[in-house]
Amino acid sequence: MSDSKEFKKILFCGLESGGKTSILLLLDKKFSLLTSVKPTIKAKRTLHTNSLLGISIVRWDLGGQKGYRKIYLGDKGKYFTEMQSIFYVIDIQDPKKFDEALVFLKDILNIIKESQPDNFQFLILFHKYDPDIKNSKKIISNLNFLENEISKIIKGVKFSIFKTSIYDEPSLLKAFSDGVFYATHKSKMFQTLLKDYMGKTYNSSTLLLDQNCFIIASRSTNQAYQEICESIAPRLTQALEKLEEWDINTIDIVTNVEFPEKHSEFQKEGIIFLRKLNIGDTRLYLVALCLNKKVKTKSYEYLPILAENLKNLLESFD
Repeated sequence: MSDSKEFKKILFCGLESGGKTSILLLLDKKFSLLTSVKPTIKAKRTLHTNSLLGISIVRWDLGGQKGYRKIYLGDKGKYFTEMQSIFYVIDIQDPKKFDEALVFLKDILNIIKESQPDNFQFLILFHKYDPDIKNSKKIISNLNFLENEISKIIKGVKFSIFKTSIYDEPSLLKAFSDGVFYATHKSKMFQTLLKDYMGKTYNSSTLLLDQNCFIIASRSTNQAYQEICESIAPRLTQALEKLEEWDINTIDIVTNVEFPEKHSEFQKEGIIFLRKLNIGDTRLYLVALCLNKKVKTKSYEYLPILAENLKNLLESFD
Protein backbone atom coordinates (compact mmCIF):
# COMPACT_ATOMS: atom_id res chain seq x y z
CA MET A 1 0.00 0.00 0.00
CA SER A 2 1.44 3.41 -0.90
CA ASP A 3 1.74 6.27 1.57
CA SER A 4 -0.79 8.31 -0.41
CA LYS A 5 -3.52 5.77 0.45
CA GLU A 6 -2.31 4.89 3.91
CA PHE A 7 -3.58 6.30 7.19
CA LYS A 8 -0.99 6.70 9.91
CA LYS A 9 -2.35 6.22 13.42
CA ILE A 10 -0.72 8.45 16.01
CA LEU A 11 -1.58 8.29 19.73
CA PHE A 12 -1.22 11.11 22.24
CA CYS A 13 -1.27 9.59 25.73
CA GLY A 14 -0.67 10.76 29.28
CA LEU A 15 -2.50 11.94 32.38
CA GLU A 16 -5.24 14.56 32.37
CA SER A 17 -4.16 18.23 32.14
CA GLY A 18 -0.78 17.25 30.74
CA GLY A 19 -1.15 19.44 27.64
CA LYS A 20 -1.97 16.90 24.92
CA THR A 21 -4.89 18.82 23.42
CA SER A 22 -2.99 22.12 23.51
CA ILE A 23 -0.15 20.51 21.57
CA LEU A 24 -2.53 19.43 18.80
CA LEU A 25 -4.14 22.88 18.66
CA LEU A 26 -0.76 24.54 18.28
CA LEU A 27 0.29 22.12 15.54
CA ASP A 28 -2.94 23.00 13.73
CA LYS A 29 -2.27 26.72 14.37
CA LYS A 30 -5.59 27.11 16.18
CA PHE A 31 -4.08 29.62 18.58
CA SER A 32 -7.39 31.23 19.56
CA LEU A 33 -8.58 27.96 21.13
CA LEU A 34 -5.59 27.53 23.44
CA THR A 35 -7.14 29.64 26.20
CA SER A 36 -10.35 27.61 26.31
CA VAL A 37 -9.09 24.03 26.35
CA LYS A 38 -11.34 21.62 28.22
CA PRO A 39 -10.58 18.06 29.41
CA THR A 40 -10.81 15.57 26.54
CA ILE A 41 -13.78 13.24 26.82
CA LYS A 42 -12.50 9.71 26.25
CA ALA A 43 -10.73 9.47 22.85
CA LYS A 44 -10.93 12.23 20.25
CA ARG A 45 -9.78 11.52 16.71
CA THR A 46 -8.73 14.19 14.19
CA LEU A 47 -7.45 13.87 10.65
CA HIS A 48 -4.39 15.73 9.40
CA THR A 49 -3.14 15.43 5.82
CA ASN A 50 0.39 16.35 4.84
CA SER A 51 -0.03 17.40 1.21
CA LEU A 52 3.68 17.17 0.44
CA LEU A 53 4.09 13.54 1.42
CA GLY A 54 0.48 12.63 0.71
CA ILE A 55 0.14 11.09 4.16
CA SER A 56 -3.14 11.09 6.04
CA ILE A 57 -2.60 11.05 9.79
CA VAL A 58 -5.30 9.98 12.23
CA ARG A 59 -4.40 11.52 15.58
CA TRP A 60 -5.94 9.98 18.69
CA ASP A 61 -6.05 12.34 21.67
CA LEU A 62 -6.67 9.98 24.60
CA GLY A 63 -8.23 11.73 27.58
CA GLY A 64 -6.07 11.11 30.63
CA GLN A 65 -8.64 10.73 33.41
CA LYS A 66 -8.19 7.55 35.47
CA GLY A 67 -11.46 5.99 34.33
CA TYR A 68 -10.59 6.47 30.66
CA ARG A 69 -7.13 4.99 31.16
CA LYS A 70 -8.71 1.77 32.43
CA ILE A 71 -10.86 1.63 29.28
CA TYR A 72 -7.84 2.01 26.97
CA LEU A 73 -5.83 -0.64 28.78
CA GLY A 74 -8.81 -2.99 28.87
CA ASP A 75 -9.47 -2.66 25.13
CA LYS A 76 -5.91 -2.62 23.80
CA GLY A 77 -7.02 -4.19 20.51
CA LYS A 78 -8.92 -1.00 19.70
CA TYR A 79 -6.55 1.64 21.00
CA PHE A 80 -3.04 0.17 20.85
CA THR A 81 -2.87 -1.55 17.46
CA GLU A 82 -1.72 -0.45 14.01
CA MET A 83 -0.18 2.76 15.32
CA GLN A 84 2.94 4.30 13.86
CA SER A 85 3.84 6.47 16.83
CA ILE A 86 2.94 7.13 20.44
CA PHE A 87 3.55 10.52 22.01
CA TYR A 88 3.54 10.09 25.78
CA VAL A 89 3.12 13.50 27.41
CA ILE A 90 4.31 14.25 30.96
CA ASP A 91 3.71 17.60 32.63
CA ILE A 92 7.23 18.50 33.79
CA GLN A 93 5.79 21.12 36.18
CA ASP A 94 3.64 18.68 38.20
CA PRO A 95 5.88 16.33 40.25
CA LYS A 96 2.90 15.20 42.37
CA LYS A 97 1.68 13.21 39.35
CA PHE A 98 5.03 11.75 38.28
CA ASP A 99 4.51 8.38 39.99
CA GLU A 100 1.05 8.00 38.45
CA ALA A 101 2.39 9.02 35.03
CA LEU A 102 5.18 6.46 35.27
CA VAL A 103 2.71 3.68 36.16
CA PHE A 104 0.58 4.47 33.08
CA LEU A 105 3.73 4.66 30.96
CA LYS A 106 4.74 1.19 32.16
CA ASP A 107 1.27 -0.18 31.38
CA ILE A 108 1.50 1.12 27.80
CA LEU A 109 5.01 -0.24 27.37
CA ASN A 110 3.85 -3.72 28.41
CA ILE A 111 1.23 -3.58 25.65
CA ILE A 112 3.47 -2.38 22.83
CA LYS A 113 6.18 -4.91 23.69
CA GLU A 114 3.74 -7.61 22.63
CA SER A 115 3.65 -6.48 18.99
CA GLN A 116 5.59 -3.51 17.71
CA PRO A 117 4.77 -2.57 14.09
CA ASP A 118 7.53 -1.78 11.61
CA ASN A 119 9.05 1.70 12.01
CA PHE A 120 7.14 2.21 15.25
CA GLN A 121 8.29 5.22 17.26
CA PHE A 122 7.80 5.93 20.95
CA LEU A 123 8.30 9.56 21.91
CA ILE A 124 8.21 10.93 25.44
CA LEU A 125 7.47 14.63 25.74
CA PHE A 126 8.56 16.42 28.89
CA HIS A 127 5.95 19.07 28.33
CA LYS A 128 5.36 22.56 29.76
CA TYR A 129 9.13 23.02 29.61
CA ASP A 130 8.44 26.73 29.29
CA PRO A 131 11.25 29.13 28.31
CA ASP A 132 11.02 31.29 31.43
CA ILE A 133 11.41 28.42 33.92
CA LYS A 134 13.37 25.73 32.07
CA ASN A 135 16.64 26.61 33.84
CA SER A 136 15.13 26.72 37.34
CA LYS A 137 16.39 24.29 39.98
CA LYS A 138 12.92 22.77 40.33
CA ILE A 139 12.55 21.94 36.63
CA ILE A 140 16.10 20.60 36.39
CA SER A 141 15.43 18.38 39.41
CA ASN A 142 12.17 17.14 37.86
CA LEU A 143 13.97 16.33 34.61
CA ASN A 144 16.71 14.40 36.36
CA PHE A 145 14.18 12.38 38.36
CA LEU A 146 12.09 11.44 35.32
CA GLU A 147 15.07 10.57 33.13
CA ASN A 148 16.42 8.31 35.87
CA GLU A 149 13.09 6.56 36.48
CA ILE A 150 12.28 6.14 32.78
CA SER A 151 15.67 4.56 32.14
CA LYS A 152 14.69 1.88 34.68
CA ILE A 153 11.24 1.30 33.16
CA ILE A 154 11.91 1.20 29.44
CA LYS A 155 13.60 -2.00 28.35
CA GLY A 156 13.48 -3.41 24.84
CA VAL A 157 11.65 -0.45 23.29
CA LYS A 158 13.46 2.26 21.36
CA PHE A 159 12.36 5.71 22.49
CA SER A 160 13.21 9.40 22.22
CA ILE A 161 12.77 12.19 24.75
CA PHE A 162 11.83 15.76 23.80
CA LYS A 163 11.48 18.84 26.00
CA THR A 164 8.50 20.77 24.67
CA SER A 165 6.33 23.80 25.31
CA ILE A 166 3.48 25.54 23.49
CA TYR A 167 5.57 28.70 24.01
CA ASP A 168 8.43 27.15 22.05
CA GLU A 169 6.81 26.12 18.77
CA PRO A 170 10.03 24.73 17.20
CA SER A 171 10.29 22.16 20.01
CA LEU A 172 6.88 20.72 19.09
CA LEU A 173 7.45 20.90 15.34
CA LYS A 174 10.67 18.95 15.79
CA ALA A 175 9.04 16.28 17.96
CA PHE A 176 6.08 15.84 15.61
CA SER A 177 8.32 15.74 12.54
CA ASP A 178 10.47 13.02 14.08
CA GLY A 179 7.49 11.01 15.24
CA VAL A 180 5.44 11.15 12.05
CA PHE A 181 7.47 11.88 8.92
CA TYR A 182 10.99 10.51 9.35
CA ALA A 183 9.94 6.88 9.33
CA THR A 184 8.14 7.12 5.98
CA HIS A 185 9.51 5.84 2.70
CA LYS A 186 8.98 9.19 0.99
CA SER A 187 10.87 11.06 3.67
CA LYS A 188 13.84 8.77 3.12
CA MET A 189 13.79 9.72 -0.57
CA PHE A 190 14.02 13.40 0.41
CA GLN A 191 16.89 12.48 2.72
CA THR A 192 18.75 10.99 -0.22
CA LEU A 193 18.38 14.22 -2.21
CA LEU A 194 19.69 16.28 0.71
CA LYS A 195 22.65 13.92 1.11
CA ASP A 196 23.56 14.45 -2.55
CA TYR A 197 23.12 18.23 -2.20
CA MET A 198 25.37 18.38 0.87
CA GLY A 199 28.00 16.28 -0.87
CA LYS A 200 28.22 18.90 -3.61
CA THR A 201 28.00 22.02 -1.44
CA TYR A 202 29.81 21.07 1.80
CA ASN A 203 27.07 22.56 3.96
CA SER A 204 27.39 21.73 7.64
CA SER A 205 23.64 21.31 8.13
CA THR A 206 20.61 21.33 5.83
CA LEU A 207 16.90 21.07 6.57
CA LEU A 208 13.97 20.71 4.21
CA LEU A 209 10.63 21.93 5.57
CA ASP A 210 7.11 21.87 4.18
CA GLN A 211 4.83 24.89 4.15
CA ASN A 212 3.72 24.16 7.73
CA CYS A 213 7.34 24.11 8.94
CA PHE A 214 7.36 20.37 9.58
CA ILE A 215 10.83 18.97 8.97
CA ILE A 216 10.61 16.55 6.05
CA ALA A 217 14.31 15.72 5.84
CA SER A 218 17.61 16.80 7.38
CA ARG A 219 21.31 16.15 7.04
CA SER A 220 24.11 17.42 9.26
CA THR A 221 27.80 16.93 9.99
CA ASN A 222 27.31 17.97 13.60
CA GLN A 223 24.36 17.49 15.96
CA ALA A 224 24.76 20.98 17.43
CA TYR A 225 24.59 22.57 13.97
CA GLN A 226 21.38 20.67 13.24
CA GLU A 227 19.81 21.75 16.52
CA ILE A 228 20.64 25.39 15.74
CA CYS A 229 18.93 25.16 12.35
CA GLU A 230 15.91 23.33 13.79
CA SER A 231 15.41 25.95 16.50
CA ILE A 232 15.47 28.98 14.21
CA ALA A 233 13.93 27.57 11.01
CA PRO A 234 10.27 28.23 11.97
CA ARG A 235 11.12 31.78 12.99
CA LEU A 236 12.90 32.45 9.70
CA THR A 237 9.94 31.15 7.72
CA GLN A 238 7.60 33.34 9.79
CA ALA A 239 9.74 36.38 8.99
CA LEU A 240 9.62 35.59 5.28
CA GLU A 241 5.86 35.04 5.33
CA LYS A 242 5.34 38.29 7.24
CA LEU A 243 7.24 40.18 4.54
CA GLU A 244 5.06 38.54 1.90
CA GLU A 245 1.99 39.96 3.65
CA TRP A 246 3.39 43.37 2.64
CA ASP A 247 3.69 42.14 -0.98
CA ILE A 248 7.46 42.05 -0.59
CA ASN A 249 8.80 39.20 -2.69
CA THR A 250 11.48 37.73 -0.44
CA ILE A 251 13.62 35.03 -2.03
CA ASP A 252 15.71 34.24 1.03
CA ILE A 253 16.83 35.38 4.45
CA VAL A 254 20.56 35.34 5.24
CA THR A 255 22.08 35.62 8.71
CA ASN A 256 25.81 36.07 9.25
CA VAL A 257 26.95 34.35 12.45
CA GLU A 258 30.14 33.77 14.40
CA PHE A 259 30.98 30.52 16.17
CA PRO A 260 33.52 30.35 19.02
CA GLU A 261 36.62 28.36 18.11
CA LYS A 262 37.73 25.75 20.61
CA HIS A 263 41.02 26.58 22.32
CA SER A 264 41.13 29.93 20.54
CA GLU A 265 39.95 33.48 21.12
CA PHE A 266 39.04 33.85 17.46
CA GLN A 267 35.54 33.45 16.04
CA LYS A 268 34.66 31.21 13.09
CA GLU A 269 32.45 33.06 10.61
CA GLY A 270 29.41 31.32 9.24
CA ILE A 271 26.16 31.88 7.38
CA ILE A 272 22.68 30.50 7.94
CA PHE A 273 20.21 31.04 5.14
CA LEU A 274 16.58 30.23 4.49
CA ARG A 275 15.56 29.84 0.88
CA LYS A 276 12.00 29.37 -0.32
CA LEU A 277 11.49 26.87 -3.10
CA ASN A 278 8.22 27.14 -5.01
CA ILE A 279 7.87 23.96 -7.04
CA GLY A 280 4.59 24.09 -8.93
CA ASP A 281 1.89 24.56 -6.29
CA THR A 282 4.17 23.26 -3.54
CA ARG A 283 6.03 25.56 -1.16
CA LEU A 284 9.18 24.20 0.46
CA TYR A 285 11.81 25.84 2.62
CA LEU A 286 15.51 25.00 2.66
CA VAL A 287 17.58 26.02 5.68
CA ALA A 288 21.34 25.63 5.48
CA LEU A 289 24.32 26.40 7.69
CA CYS A 290 27.56 27.21 5.86
CA LEU A 291 30.83 27.72 7.69
CA ASN A 292 32.22 30.15 5.11
CA LYS A 293 31.12 32.27 2.15
CA LYS A 294 32.59 29.88 -0.43
CA VAL A 295 30.27 27.16 0.84
CA LYS A 296 27.34 29.57 0.58
CA THR A 297 28.27 30.29 -3.04
CA LYS A 298 28.27 26.56 -3.82
CA SER A 299 24.99 26.14 -1.95
CA TYR A 300 23.31 28.67 -4.19
CA GLU A 301 25.01 27.30 -7.31
CA TYR A 302 23.48 23.85 -6.79
CA LEU A 303 20.04 25.05 -5.69
CA PRO A 304 18.55 24.83 -9.23
CA ILE A 305 19.69 21.20 -9.43
CA LEU A 306 18.18 20.43 -6.03
CA ALA A 307 14.93 22.15 -7.04
CA GLU A 308 14.75 20.11 -10.24
CA ASN A 309 15.40 16.88 -8.33
CA LEU A 310 12.66 17.81 -5.85
CA LYS A 311 10.29 18.57 -8.70
CA ASN A 312 10.95 15.16 -10.28
CA LEU A 313 10.50 13.44 -6.93
CA LEU A 314 7.20 15.19 -6.23
CA GLU A 315 5.91 14.32 -9.70
CA SER A 316 6.78 10.67 -9.08
CA PHE A 317 4.39 10.70 -6.10
CA ASP A 318 1.38 11.48 -8.33
